[in-house]
Amino acid sequence: MKRPLIRMFGLGSSMLLGGLSVWLSAGFSREAPTPAKPAGLRVEDGAVALAPDAPQWQALKLGVVTTADTRWTDPVPARVAIDETRASKVQTPLSGRVSRVFVELGQRVHPSQPLFSVTSPEIADLRAAREKAGVDLEVARAGQDRVHALVLTRALPAKEELLSQQQLKEAEVALRVAAAKVDALRVSEKTDNEFTVTAKSAGIVVEKNVLIGQEVAPDGSSAQMVVADLSSVWVLADLFESDAGEVREGTSALVSCPSVPGLQAEGKVDMVSAVVDPGRHTVPIRVRLANPDGALRPNIYARVRFATESAAGTVEIPATALITDGTRQYVYVRDEAGRFARRPIVAGPSSDGRVPVLSGLAPGETIVEEGGLLLDNQVGLGA
Repeated sequence: MKRPLIRMFGLGSSMLLGGLSVWLSAGFSREAPTPAKPAGLRVEDGAVALAPDAPQWQALKLGVVTTADTRWTDPVPARVAIDETRASKVQTPLSGRVSRVFVELGQRVHPSQPLFSVTSPEIADLRAAREKAGVDLEVARAGQDRVHALVLTRALPAKEELLSQQQLKEAEVALRVAAAKVDALRVSEKTDNEFTVTAKSAGIVVEKNVLIGQEVAPDGSSAQMVVADLSSVWVLADLFESDAGEVREGTSALVSCPSVPGLQAEGKVDMVSAVVDPGRHTVPIRVRLANPDGALRPNIYARVRFATESAAGTVEIPATALITDGTRQYVYVRDEAGRFARRPIVAGPSSDGRVPVLSGLAPGETIVEEGGLLLDNQVGLGA
């Protein structure tokens, strides 16, 4: 009697479970609800139409396509250097040993300010030459007086007096030259063969290659010091060959320095090298820049951008207006009906947030400068 009851119970359980499975499967097999279309927006033939009160307007920014007159290149690394036309090398006029140094690197100096002193045995030779020139002058004067007296007595012809006068003038010149050499060194007669080298002009000591006890000589290969006027500096940059063609002498340049926040100084290119660096294949560019407050110090790092003329007929748009799918570039243009249609374009490289458009747009057309991706997504969904 128990077996039939068990079979009936098993059969009932199976039917109950089967019914539950059918109900659950029916519940989960319902079609997904169709997403609601954005209010006030519709897509017509690939163009997006927005109602005047559509909320999407808050995410859009419109603008007018303008002609590209001048555009700035991307920043390139540069460095600040002294203006060599405003710098002077300081060298010792005589060989000797440095005995004193009066200034330090980076110190401001004025004309005739002492820079360093040198003890030189050559000063004794200069003094001896001055004394000899003085003796020769006295001899020439005595000789001229004697010849003059003989000419008056007609013991000598008049031409002898002319010759003695010439010798006297030569002796006077020799003494002046010998004395000027000693005076130029500003050597005190009380010192022991020491002279002082002074600054030729006002400026900053930008190079110092002298120490106490160092042997120095008046060779032209190196200078003991360099004093430069930093009211004008050079900014030196190296451009790749492909980029240097757009930069010429007189091109405007905009210089900034990370170490000088807020600095935006404009200058002019005054030299484009005619020779390409053989190792790096770059072209040296030099910008002359006014530096009245001295904010630009020699050797600091800088960035420079150059103003280049755009090709005739080129227009530009904000970089935020450009949309790309990896192979094509396009923007959304507002048509006469007020709709926004996708327009393929050919754009150049972005610079300072602006993009030159080589083809596809005309000046005066209205485009979506910001929010174009919102419209692009709706076109893709076919809203």
